[in-house]
Amino acid sequence: MQASRFVRALIATLSIVLVASALVGATWYSGKDTASGATPVVGVPTGELVNGVAVYRLPSITVTASRSKELAQMANDEQR
Repeated sequence: MQASRFVRALIATLSIVLVASALVGATWYSGKDTASGATPVVGVPTGELVNGVAVYRLPSITVTASRSKELAQMANDEQR
């Protein structure tokens, strides 16, 4: 009787672990984060060579910063 309870509990635990790992693996393998709206970075060849290496044009990026933090950091740097 105790052995059968143990076996059932073991099978249930292994089933839960298997399903959880499959879900984690599926989300990891998908490779796309659609919630953040991230786009893949793809370079476009310009046709130029610099030191024998092709030059690629990358898409522009947007940088956002807090002005108050930047001013505080600049003031801190000036004090040094």
